[in-house]
Amino acid sequence: MEDVKRIVSQNIIRLRKEKNLTQAELAGLINYSDKAISRWETGDVVPDLETIYVLSEVFGVPVSAITEEQSEESAASSPSAVSRMILSQIFLVCEIWFVLCAVFVYFKITRQTNIWQLFVWGVPATAFILWFCNRKGRSNVLLLICASVFVWSLITCVYLHLLAANPWYMYFLGIPLQGLIVVRYVFNYKQDLKKIRLPLKRN
Repeated sequence: MEDVKRIVSQNIIRLRKEKNLTQAELAGLINYSDKAISRWETGDVVPDLETIYVLSEVFGVPVSAITEEQSEESAASSPSAVSRMILSQIFLVCEIWFVLCAVFVYFKITRQTNIWQLFVWGVPATAFILWFCNRKGRSNVLLLICASVFVWSLITCVYLHLLAANPWYMYFLGIPLQGLIVVRYVFNYKQDLKKIRLPLKRN
């Protein structure tokens, strides 16, 4: 019973904070006192099944998200966690491009040099950062896109630096690399399908 109280209390605290609600605000939503919310969160008592169902509707999660112990993986895959991850990645990409713009403006003002190549190099840098941040996620399509953009934009960057020699044949390097990326994506996709189908067969 103590484990049940601990699990429920931890889940209520986590879900309430993810919704940015105070104990009083949550109490008002479900017509309970804030003292009752406090007792649930400290683990003194467990809300009844009907109340847990109401809480699940308020938090927008299944009942199991309140009654069962949540692993780090399931917590990381919650809508609020996903939103925070997306926002953090957008913020990181904006930081990269801000630095590139700042360096471009600095050289333009102080040395009258137009180093537009910085923005070209920003494309593979951005693609790599997005790939690195999502490499452990389940979005294989995103990884495929990021890896493909990284390969072809990197080749383009090198080509532009060697433009005087016109090494157009460098793009041939991208063909086998793109093939490897696609094969990797297809392999991961099939592995994911197997993971989905196995539980279905057991049922």
